[in-house]
Amino acid sequence: MKPLDLVGPWNYALDHFLKSFLEVAFPVIAAVIDWKVTPVSLDKELREIMPEAQPDPERFDRLFQFRLISGLDAWLLIHFEFNNHPDPDLENRLDERCRRIFQRFGVGVTHVTFLAGME
Repeated sequence: MKPLDLVGPWNYALDHFLKSFLEVAFPVIAAVIDWKVTPVSLDKELREIMPEAQPDPERFDRLFQFRLISGLDAWLLIHFEFNNHPDPDLENRLDERCRRIFQRFGVGVTHVTFLAGME
């Protein structure tokens, strides 16, 4: 039996319904984004500095640049985990990814996690 593809549909949703996703899952973040300015996917930049961030059946990351209503630009790392038992090292792993992004690009990154298990 072929494993269930959870990454593909979520990537499609983020590519086509990012605003709606953030409004439902992270409404405080969505509220400070200036949606008149199109968000920019920074996945190529993410893969350059973190090859281990490649999608796999249990997790994947997306990186976006947004214009905030304050007029400033901001970067957001959205992390998805598809398992019933979140990795106890998850927070450290994401903090390390944000540090590496900052070291490479000089931009602070906010990260959020979307946990989706089968139970």
